[in-house]
Amino acid sequence: MRQFLCLVSLCWVLAYGSPTKRPELDTEWELFKSTYGRNYIEKEESFRRQVWEENWKFINDHNRLYKEGKLSYYLGMNDFGDMTDEEFNRMLKPNMSPRVKRDTTAKISSNFSNLPKSVDWRKDGFMTPVRNQGRCSSCWAFSAIGSLEGQLFLKTGKLVELSKQKLIDCSKKQGCYGGTVSSAFSYIKNNGIVSEECYPYLAKKHQCSYRNECANVTIKSYNVLPFGNEKILMKAVATVGPVSVAMNAWKSFHWYRGGIYNETRCNPRKINHALLLIGYGYKVKEIEENPSEENQYEEKFWILKNSWGVRWGENGYMRIAMDGKNRCGIATRAEYPIL
Repeated sequence: MRQFLCLVSLCWVLAYGSPTKRPELDTEWELFKSTYGRNYIEKEESFRRQVWEENWKFINDHNRLYKEGKLSYYLGMNDFGDMTDEEFNRMLKPNMSPRVKRDTTAKISSNFSNLPKSVDWRKDGFMTPVRNQGRCSSCWAFSAIGSLEGQLFLKTGKLVELSKQKLIDCSKKQGCYGGTVSSAFSYIKNNGIVSEECYPYLAKKHQCSYRNECANVTIKSYNVLPFGNEKILMKAVATVGPVSVAMNAWKSFHWYRGGIYNETRCNPRKINHALLLIGYGYKVKEIEENPSEENQYEEKFWILKNSWGVRWGENGYMRIAMDGKNRCGIATRAEYPIL
């Protein structure tokens, strides 16, 4: 262990040398450490300070363009402020892209008439509180459980927060190093799932163990929606309820704070993060060059629930462009359970 720590310290020195910090950011840095409970040893603090300053610059350069009206969303510092891109990407699940055939098992009709212009399942009581998965790569469990909680509420009228930890501890070849929503549904079909109260979240993998007297929820099966089809996805979220989805969480996604996420640099073929799709909506905008009622248009968006706590995004949620182009892979792998 000592040799490892020495090697890490040496890597920091070689990679960053003796970094010079910006004194004008001292107050912001101290605020970050106190807000997120950071307490470093001396050498690590120097390294983390430089990483934080680089992330701070990325956020502020982006927000400058947002204030100029050149971007549709803005960023903000959060719990990931002292993490390098490489560290953050390791926390995500690489290669979540589907390995199944791209034909669908879902039975969703192709009739898209009479769909509501906007849907937000939060307004109907479908959502349990936003949680923080921590440094455990368990987004797949949060996404799957969120979709099941919605279906359980739809069937029983009771909102019960279900256990993510049981999936992490008990489902094979999954845990804090990633997993898939499909495998989560398969496990629940065969073994069931218990409540969060019965088996609380710990943000790390433990031995599978829970009380036998806890009520167990099972599913009959699950539906996988057609690859990349946003119309089918829209109908599913409008008529079925919250749907598990996955997307490419590019760098700007890490710092998302608000607005409509219209990122063009994300790669829809490199899915690495699972979320819960809870609705869609639109925002009326005007063409700035000639503002008038005739020149208004609707900027459509999906509404997503994340598992990075309420300090991320819009109180833990985000809006992402709904433009029929499978933005960031939002419709690449969508699925929901059948009770």
